Formats: sequence, structure tokens, C-alpha cells
Amino acid sequence: MATDGWETFRSGIVTLWRRFRPDSAVELERDLETARSALLAASDTDIELIRQALQSAWQGRMLTLFLDDRAAAAEFEALLSKLIDAGSPQTNITFHAEARDHGRVYQAGGNQFISER
Repeated sequence: MATDGWETFRSGIVTLWRRFRPDSAVELERDLETARSALLAASDTDIELIRQALQSAWQGRMLTLFLDDRAAAAEFEALLSKLIDAGSPQTNITFHAEARDHGRVYQAGGNQFISER
């Protein structure tokens, strides 16, 4: 929800929702924006917790739609494929690291959230 592809994804989800649940599409669009605002406003210490909560809530909401209509699931998969194809070219990432003397290595090919207390 915090990436550059957000507008394309949001538009695709709203279009999908209007097709299968037109009565609640306006509510869905409002909820998407509220969720995005919450994620963008989250502090560094809270962002992972908020991201997980939003992910769970939206997975449940989408699953309910998919269980009601299998065609919605197929259209959602097509939307995801389209977004992946439109994104930046995929690159291969290779990591190599060594840690010594109680050292730690953190490597990521994308976002990485580390919470140590």
C-alpha cells in the first residue's frame, strides 16, 4: 500500500469489486484509502504490526469475495499478473556474507523489518 504501484492496484481492486459487489464498492474504496493512510502514518516501531493487521483484514475480505464467486479469484490473479508484468524488470540478486565473533548478517532483496529488543 505504500509503493508506487498503489494507484494501479487500487484502481484494479475497485474495478473488480464494482463488478462482483457493486453495492459496497464505495465503502471498499474508502476503506482502502483509510488503510493506506494508516500504513503511511505508522511509526517505524509500529509499521510491521500495522502491516500485518491490515494484511490479515484484507486477506479475509478478499477471501470472502473469492469464496462467493470463483470468477473474482481468477480476475484477481489476472490483475496481479498484469501488475507484475508492468513492474520493473525482475533481476537476479545474489548475496554472500560471513559473520564472525557473534556478528549478525541481515540481507534482503526487498523490504526488511528487524525488531530486536
